[in-house]
Amino acid sequence: MMALWFIMSGKTEPKFLILGTASSMLISLICLRTLTAKAVNTEREYFLLSVNIPRFIAYFAWLLLQIASSAFYVAKVSLFRTSEVEPSIVWFRADYDNPAARAMLANSITLTPGTITIDITEDGYYSVHALTDKVREGVMDGSMQAKVAWLYGETIDFEPASFDDVRAESLRKRAVPTKMKYSGRRKSQ
Repeated sequence: MMALWFIMSGKTEPKFLILGTASSMLISLICLRTLTAKAVNTEREYFLLSVNIPRFIAYFAWLLLQIASSAFYVAKVSLFRTSEVEPSIVWFRADYDNPAARAMLANSITLTPGTITIDITEDGYYSVHALTDKVREGVMDGSMQAKVAWLYGETIDFEPASFDDVRAESLRKRAVPTKMKYSGRRKSQ
């Protein structure tokens, strides 16, 4: 913050340096609180932007390769092998303690063509829409889940799940949308 202020203002007088330092520290203290999140399973707090840079670069390169290979596969299937398209929803459990790891996994899955993360429960169950059997197997092999755990320095127990495992009780209690009737509809003349 201070370097940005100094570059933009160009002031070198002591009064401006003191005010610039004080305002940069105040803004940093205010923003620091918004960039922390409580852990899901423990009492820890995580700084959301704290990630090992070399690991992140390696993960990002790996993810780009996954996106590219999946894009070619999905394009080939949708253009030439439409009989292989069998949409399905799969569930698995990957209970990360860091909320940023949960978000990273969900976004990585959604960025990969042929898959969309639908929901993440508080218990760490993910529901994912998969386009084909091969894509479904790729989601359920646990490699992306392990890579995200490695990125954030966590250990997780990855396990495939069924619909019954995924908070079936709370899904039954969820309100079911009803059709609304509109009384002010126009009548055709």
